[in-house]
Amino acid sequence: MSTWTNRIGLGALLLLVSIQIVPVNRSNPPVDPSRTIYATQTVPSEVSEVFERSCSNCHSDQTKWPWYSYVAPASWVVARDVHQARRHLDFSQWGSYSPKKRADKLEAICEQLVDGDMPDPKYMLFHRSARVTESQQRAVCDWTDEAREY
Repeated sequence: MSTWTNRIGLGALLLLVSIQIVPVNRSNPPVDPSRTIYATQTVPSEVSEVFERSCSNCHSDQTKWPWYSYVAPASWVVARDVHQARRHLDFSQWGSYSPKKRADKLEAICEQLVDGDMPDPKYMLFHRSARVTESQQRAVCDWTDEAREY
């Protein structure tokens, strides 16, 4: 190998090591069980199974941070995605949403599933079990339609 290749490789390694010191917020706020979606809505078991397997890791305050969320630069992407997901929809904060906001979120849940926008394709690269079948999509959409009527 040439000395330039060695220098570039060493520089890349030093950069990779040095970016590990950038702090990343991987906190999970405390959860008040009385405010969760399961405490404030009747959620059928088939739907809750989809939520737990495919949605809650990003859309709740009970994220299980995977190993790659501790390695920069992946940690930056994962943390940003989780915090954005919680801002858009947080099953742990469902009870704090107004009835109108809940209805809007229920509609969006079905749309995101059917359009293939959720679960996030990046998430499914490492979590193949998060895939939602057409019958599971129908079950979730049927439930969201029914739940919006209340």
